[in-house]
Amino acid sequence: MIQEFDLPARWRSLLTEQFSEAIHNLQISWPDLQSLEVSYRIIENFDPDFAVDIVEHPDLNTQAANQALRMLLTEMGSSTIVAFVRIVDLPPDRNRAVRQLRADDIGHMIAVDSIATKISGVRPRIYDASFECVVCGHHQIINQPNEQILIEPVECPALDGGCGAKKRDTRFILLTKESVLINSQFIELQELPEAIRGGAQPERILCIAEHDLAGNLNPGDRVTANGVLFVRSQRKAGKDTPIFDIFMRIHSVERQNIPLEEIQISDEEERAIKELAARDDIYTVLAGSIAPSIFGMTAQKESLMLQLFGGVARRNADGTRNRGDIHILLMGDPGVAKSQLLSYMADISPRGRFTSGLSASAAGLTAAAVQDSTADGRWTLEAGALALADLGLAAIDEFDKMNPSDRSSMHEAMEQQRISVSKAGINATLRTRCAILAAANPKEGRFQPISDRPFTHQTTLSPPLLSRFDIIWLLTDNANKDKDSLIANHIVRTRMKGISELLIEEGSAPDPRTTLDQAKVTHEDGMDTISRKLIQKYVALAKRTIHPELSVDAREALVKFYVETRRKDGEQSDSVAITARALEALARLSEASARVRLSQEATIVDAERAIRLTEHWRYELMGDNYDETTITSGKKGTVRNRERAILDIVNRLHLETKENVLVTDVFNQAERMDIKREIVEDIIEQMVRDGRLLRPRGYDHLQPV
Repeated sequence: MIQEFDLPARWRSLLTEQFSEAIHNLQISWPDLQSLEVSYRIIENFDPDFAVDIVEHPDLNTQAANQALRMLLTEMGSSTIVAFVRIVDLPPDRNRAVRQLRADDIGHMIAVDSIATKISGVRPRIYDASFECVVCGHHQIINQPNEQILIEPVECPALDGGCGAKKRDTRFILLTKESVLINSQFIELQELPEAIRGGAQPERILCIAEHDLAGNLNPGDRVTANGVLFVRSQRKAGKDTPIFDIFMRIHSVERQNIPLEEIQISDEEERAIKELAARDDIYTVLAGSIAPSIFGMTAQKESLMLQLFGGVARRNADGTRNRGDIHILLMGDPGVAKSQLLSYMADISPRGRFTSGLSASAAGLTAAAVQDSTADGRWTLEAGALALADLGLAAIDEFDKMNPSDRSSMHEAMEQQRISVSKAGINATLRTRCAILAAANPKEGRFQPISDRPFTHQTTLSPPLLSRFDIIWLLTDNANKDKDSLIANHIVRTRMKGISELLIEEGSAPDPRTTLDQAKVTHEDGMDTISRKLIQKYVALAKRTIHPELSVDAREALVKFYVETRRKDGEQSDSVAITARALEALARLSEASARVRLSQEATIVDAERAIRLTEHWRYELMGDNYDETTITSGKKGTVRNRERAILDIVNRLHLETKENVLVTDVFNQAERMDIKREIVEDIIEQMVRDGRLLRPRGYDHLQPV
C-alpha cells in the first residue's frame, strides 16, 4: 500500500503531467462542468503500482485526488471552484454483474454494467453538520458518513472551548446554514436483461449518487457505474441484525452512448458477418434462421428479419423526428405459432423483451410511479418494459387481451417513441426507441372470412392503434390437405430431433441450444441456418455502423407505387387505398433491407423488396381492394355504399314530400337498387341507434337528422 501522506503528491504529479489542458478547460467551463474524468489506462501507464492502489483503497485516493485538483485550481486563480476527479475505464477484471457482488468486493472500486430502473428525487444531504450547544452557545462540527442516520454530539467538548455538558444535560441545535450540504440521489440499478439466466429474477442494487452526479440519469438509461461498495445492517424490530445490505456509492458514470455497445464482436466474427452479408442468398438464409422449427411463413419471417435490422431514425432541422423502427402485428387464429415467433424474436434480438398482454399493465409497459422506502416514501419512477427495451425489440403477446385504457398508453410510445409521464407530481419523458412485435387473436375465437366486417375489426384493437403498425399479417388456420401434410411431417420431425429436458437438467445430455450457438452456420433440411448469437451480433454490427440512404431510383420507385396505389380509390369518395404513413413504412423497410447487406445505400432492389412485402400483407389482409377507410370505420366499402344509398333515399323523399318518409317507400326504392329488405331493416335500425335517422317509437316513418 502506498503511504497515505504520499497520495496527494502522486495525484498532483499525475494531473500536472497528463491533464493540465483538461484542468484548464474545467476552469473555463465551471460550473457547467464540475468533474475531471481520468482514464484508468492513463494511470496504469503512468504508475502501475499507483493504479492498483487506487482500486484497492478508493476512499483515500478519491480524497487525495480531489485535494490535489483543488490545489491546482487555487494556484491557477480559481480558489472558489469545487471540482471532483472521476476515474473511468476500469480494467475488465474489476467488472462485476449485480448478481456477482460478494463480501470480497466491499471497500474496493468496481464497475457494474446495468440499467437504471428507479430514480429518486435529488435531495440535499448534510456532509458536515454544525451543532450549537444551547447552554454555552459553543459550535462544533460532526462529520456525517452515514446517509441514513444523523449523528449528533454526545457532549459539548471542554477542551475545544465548550462547557463540558453531556447530551442529557444540554440540547444541541443543528445549524443548517453553517453545515456543509451536498446534493444526493438514490438510484436503483438492475442487471442487463441479456445477462439474465432464463427464468431468473433480475438482481438490483441501490446506489447513492452525490454532488454533480445527482440528477443526471433517467429510468431506462444503460450505464457503466464505477463506485465503491459499502454495507448497512438490516434492522428488524428496531434492532440491528448481523445480516447486511450491500449499497454502492457511485464514483463515476459512463453512459453507453454507442447503441448496442454491450455486445462484443471479435474481428473473426466481424469477418464472418461480412462474408455472410456478401452472399446472394443472405435474405433467404436469415429469414430461414428465424424460428426454424416453425414451418413455412416465408413472407412473415422475411418481414421479421427486416424488423430486426430496422430503418434509420432521423432528426429534422425543425426538431421533428422520424422513427426508424418497424412495428409488426400478427393477427391470427389460435394455434398458428404466433407466440413461438414472438418468443424467438425476443431471444435473438439485442435488448429484446417479451411480455404478455394478460399480465402487462400501462405502468408495467411504460413507467410506474412507486413509493420508495429509501427516500422516506417519496414517489419515484420505475422504467417499464418498453423503456428497458430501448434500441431493441419489445414482443407483446395477447395484445388484444390488454385493458383498453392500458393499451391507449401505447400510442405515443409507438409513433413518437417516447413516454410522457405525469404521475404523483413527477413530470418526465422516457425514451422507447424499440420495434414492437405484437400478436392478437379474434374476438370470436376464429376469423370469419365471410363477413361485412374487416378482419381488423374482428379484434378489440382500435383503428388509431392499428394504423401505427407498418405491417399487419393475417394468419388463418384453413384446411388444406397438401399443406397440412407438410406441416404435420415437419412438426413430428422437429419433435423427434429434440432432447429430453430432464436429461439436459441432469447433465446426461448436451443442451442443443449451446451446440447450435457454437457452430455459427449449420446446414439442415437442405438450407443454411445462422446461430442465434451470430444473428444478434450481425444485427448489432449493422445497427451500429450502417446508416443507409435511399438512392434516386429507390425513391422514385416508392413514390411511383404510392401515387399509383392512390389512384385505385375508384368511384368511392370516402375510400383511401394508401396513406402517407404507409409511405414512411416503405422507406423503413427499404433501409432495413440495405442494412442486411451492410450497404450504406438502399437501392431499387431494396425498394422493390419493400413494395413486394407490402403488397403481400395488404392482399392477405383484404384482398385486391385494400381500403384504409374500411380499417378505420370497421365497415367494408359495400356496407358504406348501402348506408349512403339509404340515407340518400330518405333525404330525397323528405325533400319531395316535405313530410316524414314512410319506411315502406324506402323499402321500395332500395329494392330497385337490388338491396334486400332485411338488409335495409338492419341498416335503418343501426342508423337510428347511431342518431343519423329519427324513428319515433310506435310510428312507421323516418325523419332525417
